[in-house]
Amino acid sequence: MIQMIIQYEIKQNLLGQYLEAIKRISAMLPEFEAKMFSCRLSGEKNVFIESFFVPTEAHYHAIKKMRLSRGHSVFGILDQYIPGGLDRIGFLAIKQNR
Repeated sequence: MIQMIIQYEIKQNLLGQYLEAIKRISAMLPEFEAKMFSCRLSGEKNVFIESFFVPTEAHYHAIKKMRLSRGHSVFGILDQYIPGGLDRIGFLAIKQNR
């Protein structure tokens, strides 16, 4: 199992729209076998951290690719909310040993 962590800043004036978008994103993730989704504000202003678990590294890479796609109908919407766009998203994978 892989813990996927995603970090990004949101433009201050678009926080309300972002919160609506993250609801759509969290509702969609189980379609990709993602579990235990959480999203929280970090200690830095307007920086959010998402965390969830996926079953394999292939899932991690597939979700990462989709999250960076401006053309994706749900994930691509974040491009307008992040200063510098989707290219400014940070990704981290932590392999969980069972």
